Amino acid sequence: MDNGAFGLILQQKPARVLLAVSREGGTYASVISREIESTFSHTTNILGKLEEQGIVMFEQDGSDNRVKRVELTQKGEDTAALVEELSAVLDGKKTGKKRAAGKKTKKAASRKDALDFGEKLEMIKARIELISVEELEGKKSISQDDYVRIGRRLGPYRRELRKIMESGGKRDVNKARGLDGEIEKVFGERERLRG
Repeated sequence: MDNGAFGLILQQKPARVLLAVSREGGTYASVISREIESTFSHTTNILGKLEEQGIVMFEQDGSDNRVKRVELTQKGEDTAALVEELSAVLDGKKTGKKRAAGKKTKKAASRKDALDFGEKLEMIKARIELISVEELEGKKSISQDDYVRIGRRLGPYRRELRKIMESGGKRDVNKARGLDGEIEKVFGERERLRG
């Protein structure tokens, strides 16, 4: 048994990071840190350890060498499934029966993707509204630092929306486009308030 990986995954924060990457289907460290309410540096430290264990991998996101997506490896997907199952057993939502081998059917997988996109879109909508209120509401002008911070806070959500627009169903794509339009409105207001 690889005690390093076993000990790492059974800790709360690494398990939460693993499950967050699994739910997001590939995401960014900044999104994960917000989701699990952890600092960015602590989250990237955990992701580095998970990468050393072959559970996650980083991939370049477009031409920007600084932005990397976090994806689960096959070992990571298997581990996340077991951690989810263990969590369900411990929460009393599932008995400890042996899980059935094999992959999900395509139909079941697409239903799960649709649910995941729906949840993700609702979360993004709430975050856009929160950022707009926190950063812009009631202000007559904003500083250059405010301007940059708003872009950094909204950037990961915009990338997630683009991912949904590329691979989601028609309803999800339309909703993602609408939310991308909301981000554009926040950016327009940000531009207007920049002194």
